[in-house]
Amino acid sequence: MKKLAGLLAFAVALAGAVVLTKYYSSPRPAPPQPAPAAAKPAPAADTQANSPVTFKPQLVMLDFAAKKSHVTLNLERDPARPAPETVWVWAYFFTPDAPGHYCAGDPVEVRQPFVSGGHASVNVEASFADCPAPRTPSSTFYARINVSTESAFAARLGEPRISYDISQAAPVVVEGAQPKKR
Repeated sequence: MKKLAGLLAFAVALAGAVVLTKYYSSPRPAPPQPAPAAAKPAPAADTQANSPVTFKPQLVMLDFAAKKSHVTLNLERDPARPAPETVWVWAYFFTPDAPGHYCAGDPVEVRQPFVSGGHASVNVEASFADCPAPRTPSSTFYARINVSTESAFAARLGEPRISYDISQAAPVVVEGAQPKKR
C-alpha cells in the first residue's frame, strides 16, 4: 500500500511539474494596442470625379448568337453633389460550370445619365469574347457589374478583384446558346 501511495504521489508531482513548465514556457499575450489617433480627413478631390453613384441591375442578357451583352440598370446619385457628366459601365460574366473563367467586353460610356434628375435607367450593350460555352441547356450564367464616374480604366476591375461569388452577382438571361458538344 505504501508503494502505491508513493507511486501516486510521484505521478501527481510529475503531472504538476509538466503543467507548470507548459504554463511558464508559453509566450505572454501581447499588451493591447492603444487606439489609433484620429486621422484628418483627406482633402476633397475634384467633386466631379468623386461623385458617388449607386446602381442596381434590372436585367442582364447574354446573346451568344450575336456575341453581345445587354445590361439594364438603375442609377442613383447623391443629390448633394453635382451630377457626373459621364459614367462607365463594365460587366463580366461567369458560370459555375467553368470555375475561374470569365468573359467581358470593354467598358461602355454613358453620357449625361442624370440629365433628367437624380435617378436614371440606362441600357448598355457591349460585345464580348471568350465566354465559356454552356455545357447544358440549363447552364446558369451570372454577371458582376461595376460603374465608375472616373474613367473606363477605373470601371474595369483588375484580376485580384474579380469574384465568382454568385450571392453577389446578378443572374443572366442567356439567348442563342448552343450547348457544348462532348
